[in-house]
Amino acid sequence: MKIGIVGRPHVGKTTVFNALAQSNVEIGDYRSKKQVNLSTIPVPDDRLEKLLPIFQAKTIVPATIDYVDGGGTSRSAFNPNIDVSDSPEIDASVLAELRTVDALAHVVRLFEDETVPHVDGHVDGKRDIDAVNIELVFADLQIIEGRLSRLEKLLKNQKTPEYQNEFRVLETFKQTLDDGMPLRSLTIAENDEKLIRGYGFLTQKPLLIICNISETQLQEADQLVESFAEYEEQAQTTVIVLAAKLEMEIAQLDAEDAEIFMVEMGLNQSALDRFIKTSYNLMGLITFFTGGPKEARAWTLRQGQTAVEAAGLIHTDFERGFVRAECINWNDLVNCGSYTQARSKGVLKVEGKTYQVKEGDVLNILANPT
Repeated sequence: MKIGIVGRPHVGKTTVFNALAQSNVEIGDYRSKKQVNLSTIPVPDDRLEKLLPIFQAKTIVPATIDYVDGGGTSRSAFNPNIDVSDSPEIDASVLAELRTVDALAHVVRLFEDETVPHVDGHVDGKRDIDAVNIELVFADLQIIEGRLSRLEKLLKNQKTPEYQNEFRVLETFKQTLDDGMPLRSLTIAENDEKLIRGYGFLTQKPLLIICNISETQLQEADQLVESFAEYEEQAQTTVIVLAAKLEMEIAQLDAEDAEIFMVEMGLNQSALDRFIKTSYNLMGLITFFTGGPKEARAWTLRQGQTAVEAAGLIHTDFERGFVRAECINWNDLVNCGSYTQARSKGVLKVEGKTYQVKEGDVLNILANPT
């Protein structure tokens, strides 16, 4: 899973990045809109530790998340002097990186800090959300209009069904964006999705809005989420509140000190744990496990994907030679203590290609050599 962090200048994007990635990337005015910070972090999952002795594995391999901290937009929201024909404020190289991510995390500033003035002079979270949305819409429109122009020329010479279908889909996309709606608001047929998958449209990606607050605003967290509830009514959009500066400080502590500090601050989960849980729910992701003498491993899959698709994630040869999958819930396997006991108790199921993998499944893929 790869998540891109976006937002306006001085909203705390890199602070959020540091809190999630447990890193020490420098923050401040030095940041260029062309600079991208990247980090890959393991997804904490204590189920792996419990599965380790079952497989008598030497090590555990958790699932991972890639974070991309891109530059900020600086366009003022609804500035009457802005023409949509202007060049985008997000650098092209940053946009190209963001198009490769699976979801966007939009950091919105709600904290006051006189030492870090807002680019528009005062804090207004909803204004900033709309400003960044405009930027992302503009970036997608540039791609669509360029491709439509190219397709018009191609269709004059050869009216192939593929080009005609792509033109139809992109025309619908353009109208949606012109109407001020993100592409994630559309329901797209599977065949049409295949036609446009390579474009990586930014407004089609699931959106997690992170309201960045100060430590003094922690008691208001629930009310702040409610004040942004209108955005959660939009397709594939979720809102969470994060005290990024505080969470970044916690991320720099060792595990024991961090736990003590979190208790003192009334935090039940770390920023990373809350972010991962919310992201998985937003994107419809589940975790399944595999294991053997070498390793116990966690994998990330989309809800509704099948056993053969899970096999392909592990290795393409497993997908091509797939015969069947032995499936068991991780907790059932731990309670049984071994595959032998699981089989004798009848809790180990044998499933075919179309079996939809469930959260917490442990899979043993049986495949013919290819």
